[in-house]
Amino acid sequence: MSSDVATLQRQVATLQAELAASNGRLQMWEDCMRQLANSVLLSPEMTDMYKTTCVELIHEALSSVESVQRVVYADCSFPSVAAEAPRLALLKWDSMDYSEWSVSWKPSWTVQVALEGSHYIAFQLLLKISEVELSGRLKLSINSDPAFSKIAMSFLGAPKMSLKSECTVNWGATPLPIQEYITSAIDDFFKTYVRDTMVAPNAYTLEPPSFQPKKGLTDEDVERAVRAVEIARSLSAAQEGF
Repeated sequence: MSSDVATLQRQVATLQAELAASNGRLQMWEDCMRQLANSVLLSPEMTDMYKTTCVELIHEALSSVESVQRVVYADCSFPSVAAEAPRLALLKWDSMDYSEWSVSWKPSWTVQVALEGSHYIAFQLLLKISEVELSGRLKLSINSDPAFSKIAMSFLGAPKMSLKSECTVNWGATPLPIQEYITSAIDDFFKTYVRDTMVAPNAYTLEPPSFQPKKGLTDEDVERAVRAVEIARSLSAAQEGF
């Protein structure tokens, strides 16, 4: 009986060691992908692109609000902060071309919009958008040749999304229902945009400029390429151990 117990204890110890090693490899793999998300998808170059898109969407969203006559300006603050990279947990891995992840993202991004309108009397509002949160099950497809030249993302179900929109009246008078209508219009527009562009069967495709084929290379291009190779090697090493 004691020998059976000892055998079981050894087997449990072996399984625990194997599980710990597996968890370590999984954690390394997830850390690599988080680094990839930050260095490629959330680089200053890419966040500048997102700012341009966001400003266009703000104008489009407010164009449908009858009481809004003009967007004076839209200012986006999208800092690229490593600590704010999306939280990722691997759910399924087939290849670089197909993987599934649980993603949770809460950046410190903000948008401020000055707008003018009229509801019996003229007004000017400052609209602030903040506290963006997005989470769900994400399918990821990454081109390997050239590496990272095309990245497609698609939620496999409706993601959880929230943002905070608040209005401050700069001058004039704006009834509270009008303020609430404006903030609701922004909230609904961005949730619809995510649903229509990022939820399967739709996919949001990015082509990071730094990873597109070029005839000539600058020192900055070479530096980015070296970083990409280092990330790819880390991903490959993690895949082999997973």
